[in-house]
Amino acid sequence: MMNEYNNQLHGNSRASAFENARALRKAQTKAELLLWDALRNQQVRNLKFRRQHPFDNYILDFYNHELKLAIEVDGEIHHDPDVVAYDEVRTQNLNEQGITVLRFSNDAVEYELGSVIKAIEDWTDAHGSIGEKRDNVSSTVFSPLSPGRGAGGEVNSRIQTLFSTRKKDILNIYCTAGFPERDSTLVLLKALQDSGADMIELGMPYSDPLADGPVIQESSSRAIANGMSIPVLLEQLNGFRNTIRVPVVLMGYMNPVLQYGFEKFCAEAAGVGIDGLILPDLPVHEFESEYGEIIKRYGLDFTFLVTPETSDERIRKLDALSSGFLYAVSSSSTTGNNKPLEEQAAYFAKLRDMDLRNPVLIGFGIRDKHSYESACRFGNGAIIGSAYIQALQAGGDPEQCTRTFMKAIRP
Repeated sequence: MMNEYNNQLHGNSRASAFENARALRKAQTKAELLLWDALRNQQVRNLKFRRQHPFDNYILDFYNHELKLAIEVDGEIHHDPDVVAYDEVRTQNLNEQGITVLRFSNDAVEYELGSVIKAIEDWTDAHGSIGEKRDNVSSTVFSPLSPGRGAGGEVNSRIQTLFSTRKKDILNIYCTAGFPERDSTLVLLKALQDSGADMIELGMPYSDPLADGPVIQESSSRAIANGMSIPVLLEQLNGFRNTIRVPVVLMGYMNPVLQYGFEKFCAEAAGVGIDGLILPDLPVHEFESEYGEIIKRYGLDFTFLVTPETSDERIRKLDALSSGFLYAVSSSSTTGNNKPLEEQAAYFAKLRDMDLRNPVLIGFGIRDKHSYESACRFGNGAIIGSAYIQALQAGGDPEQCTRTFMKAIRP
């Protein structure tokens, strides 16, 4: 017999179901609002979801017609034994009508939203594309969360998807958040994507960087003067996946992240749709003992840096701890150096012959078409930072500067 909760959700006719749906839209939980904000406007694999959608006499939290996919968020009331039992019957009935149900807890949505989205994407990737017949699909229940993982246990991500579909000539562009203006960040992300960048490394400005040369240091100082900070950046990035499809990695230093709260930072970065982190001053032993587990908990990739002086043993260890890609620093210098890549040919060849777990992107000193193509001969791709920042420093419209710069690197 249905309890009061079930009577509220499920009427005896389709008309009452539509009335209940309208009422429930006005009384959505925080978790439902967060998930709806992430799903709306076809942000997940270009799928269009309806919220509080009546199906027969049921109300589905989120529903995609093409894949016959229902996504449910369990409120506190779902801990009631009667409701749990009814949920099982409800799911079975939906399965019999060809609908798959993915179920997440409130906590998973509120605190691990990035991983929830990845789990939904993993399911859609594994079960076909829009337009395929979706009959007789079994239910998959994620409770509270069970993100899809690759053969090595790693969380599938946009970065890994990129490297699985494109093995060579990856172009990763670095830009500083809040430069040249406080509100330039989203403008540059969109301009870089539209101009052909495969990945974007978004720098979080810091007053005392260890690895950055004078060009990027100057851009960070200007960004800080513009008022850029981690809270401002995360607020700016809220909803950026409406328009940005390429992987975006945050690069920065531990001090401001620790001041913000490391786990809070990871949770919110994943929640807005960031794919990975580069924190050059995070020690390996601290990553292993404390921070690595937090990073993985929120489904973020993490990239370590190696240099020509890094021992083979340490390279293998950093490769094993990294996910997404390994950052090969071209020389023992700061960003923006002009040392010829050919001088490090033996180093790059060693990395290639080590049969590393991760793809290798080469950075530091990649500044033009020639150095980009040279780096691509040695690795899976290249990272360009200082040269792009210099192009922006020269002035003019940032979008036009970006188009001109990108066309010169990779016509």
